[in-house]
Amino acid sequence: MYRYLFSTAVAILMFFTVTRAQDSTHTSEIRTSDVLTLGFGFGLDYGGFGGNLTVYPQQNIGLFVGFGYALAGFGYNAGIKLRLLPNHGHSKVRPFIEGMYGYNAAIVVTNYSQDNKLFYGPTVGFGLDLGPTTPGKGYLSLAILVPFRSPDVQNYIDQLNANGVSFGNNLIPIAFSVGYKVILN
Repeated sequence: MYRYLFSTAVAILMFFTVTRAQDSTHTSEIRTSDVLTLGFGFGLDYGGFGGNLTVYPQQNIGLFVGFGYALAGFGYNAGIKLRLLPNHGHSKVRPFIEGMYGYNAAIVVTNYSQDNKLFYGPTVGFGLDLGPTTPGKGYLSLAILVPFRSPDVQNYIDQLNANGVSFGNNLIPIAFSVGYKVILN
C-alpha cells in the first residue's frame, strides 16, 4: 500500500509539473511565487533527514513528496501545502498549513536494529517560508507538525518494554521541520 501511495504522489507531482510548464507557455500571467522547489532538511515532510520536492499548480497550493533516512529506515511522506500569499506583489514571509500521509514515528532500539520500526499515518502542521520567491534562489522553511499516531506505536513500545527494552526518550506529541528549498522554476 505504501509503495502505491508513494508512486501515486510522484505521478501527481510529475503531471502537475508538466501541466504547469505547458500552461506557462500559453499565458502571459506574471507569477509572483515559485512553481517547483527542491528542498533538503529534516522533519517528517523531508522523510526524516532528506529531501522534499514540491510543485505548485496554483500559487497557494503545493503538492509534495518527502524522502529520506528516518533513523529506523527509509521514510517518506506525500501531502499538500496551502500557503497564505498576498494577492498582489510578493512577501518574504509566507505562512502555510500542510497535511500529509507517511512515516510519523520511528522506534530505534540501540544494538538491536532488527527491532527498529517505522509507523505510518496522517500528520498536519503549520509553518513559515522565509526568503525570496525568484527562480535560482532559495528560502528557509520552518514548521511545527502534529502526527496522528495509531495505537500500534504505543502497543509496540509496550511490547518492547515487556521484553526488557528500556527507552531513554518518550515520543513527543509534536515534531519540527527545518529545511532549505531551492526554487527550480
